[in-house]
Amino acid sequence: MDKVGILIVSKCLSSAAIIDTFARSERYAPEFYIAERQVNPLNFKRAKVHRVVPDLNVADVTKFASRHERQIDFGLTDTEDFVTAGGRDIVERETGIPMLCVTKEFAVEASKADQRLLFERICPKANPRYKVFDPSKYPSEGAAVADLRSFSKELDAGFAIKPDAPARGAGVGVWGKDFSTEEEAVAFFLNVYSKGRVVVEERIEGEESSFHAFSDGRHFVAAPLTRDYKRALDGDKGKLTGGMGSYRGPKEGLPFLPPSEWERVVRMERDAFEKWKGRGSNPALRGIVLYDALMHTRGGFKILERNSRGGNTEQICLLTTMLDDYVDVCYRMVDGSLKGIRFSNKASVVTCAVPLNYGTSANQAPGEAVDLDRAYALEKQRDGDLRVFPMDLRLDETGLTVMGSSRSVAVAGIAASLKEANAISDEGVSELGDKFRHRTDVGSETDIARSKEHLRRVRKA
Repeated sequence: MDKVGILIVSKCLSSAAIIDTFARSERYAPEFYIAERQVNPLNFKRAKVHRVVPDLNVADVTKFASRHERQIDFGLTDTEDFVTAGGRDIVERETGIPMLCVTKEFAVEASKADQRLLFERICPKANPRYKVFDPSKYPSEGAAVADLRSFSKELDAGFAIKPDAPARGAGVGVWGKDFSTEEEAVAFFLNVYSKGRVVVEERIEGEESSFHAFSDGRHFVAAPLTRDYKRALDGDKGKLTGGMGSYRGPKEGLPFLPPSEWERVVRMERDAFEKWKGRGSNPALRGIVLYDALMHTRGGFKILERNSRGGNTEQICLLTTMLDDYVDVCYRMVDGSLKGIRFSNKASVVTCAVPLNYGTSANQAPGEAVDLDRAYALEKQRDGDLRVFPMDLRLDETGLTVMGSSRSVAVAGIAASLKEANAISDEGVSELGDKFRHRTDVGSETDIARSKEHLRRVRKA
């Protein structure tokens, strides 16, 4: 098999799944050059060369890449921090290694306000009503609050308050969930406003999905829709987190959406992409060029936000059901020949095992040692339909695997139906032991039925 050198810039989110997908190639022998924030146990085991860069600053990542540039064919990342900091621009300029992510110019994840302005230009029908509150434009906090009160009265269904800069869900507040009175909303607003620009958007009633698209700068390739679970507890209760899991169904759309919805989403997203990239080929738009959070509403769908890389758990759903060799897919993105990607007709459910105190008030000592052996044994026994991916775990100085404070392990179940995939994923998480907790309703029949009924009520109204 042909050797291929792959640079991975990792925040220990979906990188283990990316590496695992490459490692399953039947045509290539991947060699991984990994720069990541800590020693992820699976990534360290598979790396040809491993380097810890705790803050993943672009200068140190670039130095690492330059030492091995002759052996590396292309690179990927699982973190928006690298993308929005212009990581691709700098690595390519200094080393010549093609990076499969967008350039800094197109990394709109850096600003919620800039996203809204972009959508006004390329897809206005999918843009909800919004207003940007910039501290530099107001003489005082009181003036900004007065403007907030006035604007919020125009939004009958309530509103969401978002920090302009990414906050990974933690800084976002939604009417009816995070605040229910004007006074609570003002308090939430002022906390965010004290840190910089704030975007206030109309609250949109509906059901969410996540849309990914790959590109080589010319061609637009839509991936199957996925569904993310952002809140900490079953039944979509609890605090917003970075995501507790996700699923994709056996078809390109989602089971609570009519089939025509998928076609409308792809048509609009493709048209918007053409306007975004301009005429001809635009190599700056290469890789997973967009990961949009969509809300399916009474009158179609709206884009809640655009991310400049793949979703942390949603990407795992796509990688575990990709039929094409991922090395070939990446080569086609580099040389401009990406005309399609084949995905299987299987469902994938990804459940995150998290520390007991993640998104809750439970007490838990940081750095507890954990053992994944039982989960790995079940993975081997299941022979492909269960995958275990360490996330925020690290090897300490003694070789023990210890927990961090964020999502610890992603467990993917792959099967012909969502019901089966949910059961496999749940079984895998259960093998991790009692130091973790997880949502049990990711891709469950009950949750899908709830989504379907909710959307029916919204559209009937």
